[in-house]
Amino acid sequence: MANFLSFAERSQEVADDGTILPPVLYEKTGRGYIVSLAKQINSSYEHNIFDGCAVLMRRLEEVLLILSYEHVGIEAEIKDAKSGNYLMLEGVVKNAQGNAKLNLSRNGREWIDTFRALGNYSAHKITYQCRREYIREKIDAYRALVEELLHKSGILK
Repeated sequence: MANFLSFAERSQEVADDGTILPPVLYEKTGRGYIVSLAKQINSSYEHNIFDGCAVLMRRLEEVLLILSYEHVGIEAEIKDAKSGNYLMLEGVVKNAQGNAKLNLSRNGREWIDTFRALGNYSAHKITYQCRREYIREKIDAYRALVEELLHKSGILK
């Protein structure tokens, strides 16, 4: 029986239709973890897993913000002086909104806290349930934010 376990196992490949993040945006990043997160964001939305989608959207935002700070060489600005650990995302977002060196667009500064909050609600509010419309109305803004951060991080040229 052990010889046939591989037939019973399901693939770990995440199938998505690019609903939130189009493949052209993430496929050539050269970063498997970004590709995986983007596909999980799309797939969770496409399969009505809206709380999961919101949390994943928040996670990708956080990853890309940190990579952007590192690319610009200002990651010390979002690290705790004592521990050397990165600040919680709320602190990173507050810094990013006013950081002239990072130089986010006006829309980027406006939207980063929106997606942080949406993901936090889904992860931490006991009775909150994210719904399709909460994400759908923000897809274009999220796509634009991710693209901006991919450029700020030096991943896309």
